[in-house]
Formats: sequence, structure tokens, C-alpha cells
Amino acid sequence: MDITDEQWRENAFSIPANLRAVPRSEDDDGLRHAMLIVWAALAKASATIKHLYSLVPESMILEFAATLDMQAPDYGLSFDGTETYEEIVMRLGGCLRAMEREYTEQDLGSRPTDPARWLVEHAGHCAYLIPMGRLAWKEIKTPPQDMRNFDQRGLLRVRFVPAVVDGATVQIVKADRMARKSWTFGAVLFPDPTFDCDETPTRFFVRAVTIPHGETIISDACKAAHTELCLTTVFPELMIDPQSRRLIETQLVEKPWLAEGEMPDAPGIVVAGSWHEVEHGQRYNIATIYDGHGVQIARHKKRMAYKDAEGRVEDIRHGTELVVVVLEEALFGFGICLDFCNRCYHTPYGWLDVDFAIVPSCGNEVTMDGHIRTAKDLDNERKTRSFVVQQAYPPLGQAAGFVLNPDGNSSRWAAEELLTGAPWSVFRGETLHDR
Repeated sequence: MDITDEQWRENAFSIPANLRAVPRSEDDDGLRHAMLIVWAALAKASATIKHLYSLVPESMILEFAATLDMQAPDYGLSFDGTETYEEIVMRLGGCLRAMEREYTEQDLGSRPTDPARWLVEHAGHCAYLIPMGRLAWKEIKTPPQDMRNFDQRGLLRVRFVPAVVDGATVQIVKADRMARKSWTFGAVLFPDPTFDCDETPTRFFVRAVTIPHGETIISDACKAAHTELCLTTVFPELMIDPQSRRLIETQLVEKPWLAEGEMPDAPGIVVAGSWHEVEHGQRYNIATIYDGHGVQIARHKKRMAYKDAEGRVEDIRHGTELVVVVLEEALFGFGICLDFCNRCYHTPYGWLDVDFAIVPSCGNEVTMDGHIRTAKDLDNERKTRSFVVQQAYPPLGQAAGFVLNPDGNSSRWAAEELLTGAPWSVFRGETLHDR
């Protein structure tokens, strides 16, 4: 429920008492619940209050954190009721930093690896506390000059992701693989496809798609995803029917290009585009997500149906989940086309606090312009990088589609500059950690 800033201030004075009321335990439950209390107070505050965090340098956050006693019932946090908004924000930020360091420095490798056990619930708040691998810790910048906003700096080593975001249940999936320091992304597009649609005056869905040399493009892309050591490989929306999806899965499982006895270094995540599929009697637009060995790890159902220029609506039910995939080096969120490019509503993807938003898409320059605008919002708010692979529709003579490179360089983002003619494109980055 919305509250005024003055009510927020009064509620903040009661946080030390709320911390004292949380039972301590040997399995960190007390600390996790305490972190949730402090995090929620800042994360769900008004923009005005959250802005105050960006006026506090990290050196002040660390200085106050060093004064706190993590063994005390209230963790050393106290107020006398006269503190200004600025002082409250600084103390809460310092307390959260101290708690985060206590939590990560006491980690001896025995904490739960099942995402279901990362869920923390307290006093109406419910979120996943995700323990990130060290490669995914956000960069520590020069403390006196570090004045990033709360959404970029509030937590550096762990992430809180609400259990429900924008009405969708958040599904956390952990993909086990060896972490790597390289950041390579592969994009697959298909020149000159032909769509076969089932249409009425009000509805439509894609019944089939014919792709010249489709099997070769898919097989070559799966091989390239391995040889290029891709962290993520993405096929476009509504281009991967069940037969093509089985081919992708088979290629990832069997890796027929390998010599006998050769040990593969598999890609991290492969998004097998999407397709209009019937599930439990209802049609959805579903993106299937595999690990690098062809194991299905998640299915994302499109949440927003497309309406074409003639007013025909995509004949699908909307998805009710948002998928977050956890790798050692990064968090990934997923959307399908309009989930991400719709500019009528503020994007919910910021609340997922992912490192990368991965989006298979299908559309024209206007569609890609919407993706670019959302990507800029996420880059500005969270330093989340967006990777959009968009098949051109209607087909273009000069290009197969558009690819938005997750390089964070928004000055180069213009739809006409992102046109791509090749079936396979690869994008490399040195490191993620300028978040």
C-alpha cells in the first residue's frame, strides 16, 4: 500500500525494534529476514527518498557499516526519532551493506543451492535472496566517488528478487555449469522466411513457417555457439516450430561436430526462439530455454499479446510467470517481443535486478525502437544489459532482422544501425562489471 514520505520516515524509526523481533538461528534465517526488512524499506520507498541514496557516497555507507554490531539483536541500528530523511537513508544503507558482508563472508559453501530455499518471507514482504557467485559481484568503485543509485548499489554481492513482479510469479532456475570470464553472445536470424498464419477478422496465430536452408542455419548456429564459447545464444520469436526445436535440442545433446572423446565447452544458455503452442488446451507463445547440453531448464510464456495493424490480436493466453535463470557469473531475465518493447507501461524487468534481459522478437523498426527505449531505461536504472534478437517482419530485402548488442553503449542504438543480414552474428565483451 502506498504511504507518504512522512509515514515512511515514521516507519523507519521502528525498524530496529522489528530487527530485534526476528529470531536468530544457526542457518542464517534470522540474518536473511533482517536483510529483507532493511532492503524492502529502501527498495520500496518513493523515488524522492531513493534519490537521497544517490547523494550519499559509498565511503559514508562503509563508514557507518563499520560501526554496527552484527551480533546485537538490532544489529547496532538505532534512531532517536529526530533524524532527517538523509540520515535515515544513510543508516539503512550502511546497515544493509554490513548485513550483506556478514552474510557473504560467513558463507562456507553449505548454504542451500535449491532456489526454492532462497525464498524469504517476513511482514508482508516476500523475495528470493539469491547468493551470487563472485564473478557476479558488482564492481566496487572508488568509495568517495561512488554515488550510484540504490538500485545499482544497494546490494553488491547478493540480489533480492520479489516473488511476485507485475502480477507474475517469479520462477528462479539455477543452471549448473563452470563459470567463465568471457562474455560472448550469439544471435541467429533467418533470411527470407515464409509464414503461414491462421487468421480471422479479429485473431491470428502462426501455423507454420518455411525457412530456406533452415536446418543448416540451425545446425551451424549450434556448432558456432560452442566454438565461440557463447554465454547466451538466441533464436528469434515465432521461427522455431517443434521440429526445429527438436533439432536444436538434438544438436546440443549430441554435438555431432566433436571428435570422438573430445570434451566440449558448452554454451551457457540457448533460447530456442518461440512458437505458438497449445498447452493444457490453451494456446501460448512459448520460448524454450536450454542449457548448453540440451537440457530444458525453463519455458517462458509471452505475457502481452500483439495486435496487428488490422486490429487482429495474437490468439494466445498470457503467461503468468517471469523466469530468472541463475548462472555463477550473471542473472538472466527473459521476455518475448511485446513483453519488452511495450512502451505503454513502465517495464517490470528492473525489479528482477538481472544482469541481462534476453528477448527473442519478431517485428519491424518500430518494434526495435521500443526495445531500444526499454533497454535504455534498464541501462539507466539498473545497468542491466539487453540482448534482443528480432526477426524482421514484414521481411526485408536487405536484412534478415535486427540485433541489439548487450554492450551497454546506448549512443550507438538506433534501429536502422542494428540491421543484420547474416544468419549468425556474435558479440563479445570483456567483462560485465561496470554495473
